[in-house]
Amino acid sequence: MEVIAGVFPVLLLVTGIVVELAARGDLRRNRLAGIRTVATMRSDASWTASHRSASASVWVGFAASVIAAVVSFASSGIVTTIGAIAVVVIFVLTTVIALVVANRAGRASTSP
Repeated sequence: MEVIAGVFPVLLLVTGIVVELAARGDLRRNRLAGIRTVATMRSDASWTASHRSASASVWVGFAASVIAAVVSFASSGIVTTIGAIAVVVIFVLTTVIALVVANRAGRASTSP
């Protein structure tokens, strides 16, 4: 369980860094890294706006997953398991929320 509780916060950290780089314009629209939907890939303006809007949710999810991981590491028994499950749930929810928010921002972007 410790591996699960440790890996997912790191994945969210990497995701947060990628989203932040794209939001600042340091990571250009590409097919490898970033939030890639039809709406976010539509233009450079959509790409940047999408990542800018998703940034906060990714960082909040990262912070919540770190807290859940610390609880999991500091506990024993069933609390460790619950903490690890919470980390995975937070990861999934953060990913879904970031995708939805980014896609909406990409569609709302006025640049074709």
